[in-house]
Amino acid sequence: MTRGITITVKAITEGFDVALREKYRPLAEAGQETIIEIANAIKNAGRAEIAAAGFSARWQNALRADVYPKRKVSLNAATLVFHKIPYADVFETGATIRGKPTLWLPLSSTPKKLGRYKMTPERYSKEVGPLTLLRRPGKKPLLAAKMAVSGRQAASGELGKVTLPKLRKGASGSGVIRSVPLFVGVDSVTIRKRFGLSEVIEREAGRIEAVFTGNVAKKFPD
Repeated sequence: MTRGITITVKAITEGFDVALREKYRPLAEAGQETIIEIANAIKNAGRAEIAAAGFSARWQNALRADVYPKRKVSLNAATLVFHKIPYADVFETGATIRGKPTLWLPLSSTPKKLGRYKMTPERYSKEVGPLTLLRRPGKKPLLAAKMAVSGRQAASGELGKVTLPKLRKGASGSGVIRSVPLFVGVDSVTIRKRFGLSEVIEREAGRIEAVFTGNVAKKFPD
């Protein structure tokens, strides 16, 4: 008899679990759909905020909003909002960056990139050629490089646009060589706040209850 009772109780419990899951699933779906909607809203509004601040498509697309769990529905679904560029928070809050002891910034005439990467004194020295420190009393110091120019440019003093091919040729010692400044040294630079992702997240998070209520209503229509 004990065995028979055990089997009966087990059967009833399994049936109850199935029924509970069937009742629970619409709520779980509503919860998952709510978080997906909020995550997409944060991502789209955040990317628009980044674009309005003048950042590239790469910076915009680096803002992500992943929803978990990924392979099942859950009433406890959550979203993780993050930016793939690790120093993006500098433009969210603003910051002052100090040199150690000098912070070297590229001049407007300096090529922006060296291959796939941003131009820096370290990368230039390693991949192109040496830089020369120019100290100027009462003015900010400069780092200059050798650049190949034509005889006419050398005679006129109008050296033309600074380009990587001309810099590489100058570093090799070919042709007429002139020194051109590439970087200026400063003690620090202050970066202002450029976008407000925290405000976007807070605004969209404030809609969760209303969105969830609407999704539940769709699952249980009158």
